[in-house]
Amino acid sequence: MTCFRPDGHLTDEALAALIRGDALAELDRLEIAEHLVYCDPCLQRYTELLAEAPLLTPARSCQESLRRRIWRRAVQLGVNRYATAAAAVVLALTVLWGSAGLAGQTVRTEPTLLERAGTALTEWTDAWPQAWADALSGFSDLFENFGVSPRNDLTQGGTHP
Repeated sequence: MTCFRPDGHLTDEALAALIRGDALAELDRLEIAEHLVYCDPCLQRYTELLAEAPLLTPARSCQESLRRRIWRRAVQLGVNRYATAAAAVVLALTVLWGSAGLAGQTVRTEPTLLERAGTALTEWTDAWPQAWADALSGFSDLFENFGVSPRNDLTQGGTHP
């Protein structure tokens, strides 16, 4: 069987054998498959010939199982959306009702966690300048301990003769 025409495209005989499922040589099958990958006109002819062939009917219908899966997914999405909304409403009502009961209280015995965290953060940032000064003095002490003395002939601002 000749698989290719002189112009390089597949013959009708090769396409028909492929559609019928005839036993082709391994090399012929591989050449036909490779040609169909890059040749659009031959692929178009092959799909047109396939469209004329009788279609296979499935052993069982999947329509009902798809409907069930779609329905189950829709219910799941609806429940998730409304459960989230309900949780947000409950949380908002709890905060509103809880804060309404606290409106009359003016004396607090113990600072809240947020207030304690703010105080600790403020104290920590206030301690930064002293920590920098200590670190720099320790750095200069390190050079003094190595016996390196600073040069006195250098001036900070720079002078020109």
